[in-house]
Amino acid sequence: MGKYDNIKEKIMRVPTANDISPDKLQSFLKHYGFEIKHVKGSHYIYAYKGTGKTFMLNIPMHNPVKPTYIDQVRQRIKEIEEE
Repeated sequence: MGKYDNIKEKIMRVPTANDISPDKLQSFLKHYGFEIKHVKGSHYIYAYKGTGKTFMLNIPMHNPVKPTYIDQVRQRIKEIEEE
């Protein structure tokens, strides 16, 4: 199991993990094709442009990342995998 598989397993798990660090989440999002569009304070705005989907994520990068933001990432990953 690779580095991204371990992070993905934590992100996709319900109940939501509350031990994901900002560094791991940023690395995971980059691996999935998200790009940082803007940073203001601790808020990172990510954009994803796939073949059929375009969306944004606004995530405050506190340590650990709050479960509500992990839930948002989980939903977007499900949408990407459906493409």
